[in-house]
Amino acid sequence: MQGYCVKCKATREMKNLTYTKASNGRTMAKGTCPVCGTKMNKFLSKEEADKHPVGGGAKKK
Repeated sequence: MQGYCVKCKATREMKNLTYTKASNGRTMAKGTCPVCGTKMNKFLSKEEADKHPVGGGAKKK
C-alpha cells in the first residue's frame, strides 16, 4: 500500500505494514518509509477498511 512520506516529500510503498483503528474509529494503515525509515500512515476509505478488518483499537479518554 502506498502512503505519503513527509520527510522525502514523495509517495512511496510502505513497509512493515500494519492496520489499526484510530481514536475516532477510522481504520488506518501504518508503516515505514523504505528510503528514510520515517513512520508513515494512511487513513483508509470504507471500502479499503472492509478488506482489512481490525479488532480493538485506540480508545477515547
